[in-house]
Amino acid sequence: TVQVGTAISLCAGKNATSSYIINYCAQQGGEIKHRCCLSSENDTFIAIDLTDSNFTLVPNLTEHDNFILSVVDLRSNPNLTPRNDTDFLALQYLNTLVLPNQFDCPGGYHVWENISKTDTNDSLPVGNLCIGQKNICLSTTDVCVEQNSHCSPNGPNHFLCLCKTKYHGYKCLRYGTFPSAVFFGISTAVTIAASVLLYWTQRR
Repeated sequence: TVQVGTAISLCAGKNATSSYIINYCAQQGGEIKHRCCLSSENDTFIAIDLTDSNFTLVPNLTEHDNFILSVVDLRSNPNLTPRNDTDFLALQYLNTLVLPNQFDCPGGYHVWENISKTDTNDSLPVGNLCIGQKNICLSTTDVCVEQNSHCSPNGPNHFLCLCKTKYHGYKCLRYGTFPSAVFFGISTAVTIAASVLLYWTQRR
């Protein structure tokens, strides 16, 4: 179970007011914890209301292991500006992104299924609504040129090239299970030998 008080400073400060966060949390059977929605399994945060936070840059939303965010609302941050195209890097499960008017949906229609304005009935200012993050690996060809690698989505307009099963090493050229026992055995032996040598030479 996630301990809110010990883990997530981004969740603190106020209670969620974004209808996108509140409605999604209810649909998923989650529980609102201050700014965040805690999943029904009580182990991850799946949505966060970062409205009215005086941000000038998008905060790091991947620094906590228990953030598996599907919905993020960043409206009412009038000075928020895009830093670069890595603002939402690694948010591979992000499906609804709500942004202030001055902040366009990253990647545009190349990245999102639907782009529109937020509901005017919402109590917060109108902003940009980005819905349905596309799988860039399906819409882009030849993104991973290495023969034994495959494309894996890594947030809006980003991807990783990972080695296929049983391949590893430089350019995924090595086949078979990584020799962990041999690697760590040699590393440990070298470390012990170096430590003993330094002990005997330095203590004099």
